[in-house]
Amino acid sequence: MRLFVYLIPLLLLILGFPLFGQEGRSGKKPVLIRVDPTAEKIDEVEEGPPEQDPQKAKEHVEIGDFYYKRHNYTAAAERYREAIQYNPQWVKAYEKLIGVLEKQNAFAEAVKVCEQFVQSSDSSKEVKRFTEWGIKLKEKAKETG
Repeated sequence: MRLFVYLIPLLLLILGFPLFGQEGRSGKKPVLIRVDPTAEKIDEVEEGPPEQDPQKAKEHVEIGDFYYKRHNYTAAAERYREAIQYNPQWVKAYEKLIGVLEKQNAFAEAVKVCEQFVQSSDSSKEVKRFTEWGIKLKEKAKETG
């Protein structure tokens, strides 16, 4: 009787019957569930900056604020940059990005962001304030560097 307990599963295995919910060998490759990030993207072609979407910009700023509160300034800066890409005229995103860069003591980069705002929004009321802010940041950059 004991012999049959061991012999039956062995015979089923040899004959290729699935045991315990396992699939038999069919010779097919398994289907990938996740997309391979190293695979070439044939269909997607990036054409410069994304189109303006104030809602996405707002979402990126909110996520950046989340990171900022947890002192993850690198991630916050990245989110604020993405918000600027989706809404290049939004003053709040620039302010937050410059504030984060100041926290990181990246004054030269903050000056570039100030200049970027002045160039992109030359008709804004905030141009004067950002110009002055850029001058102060240049002074800080000279003191530290």
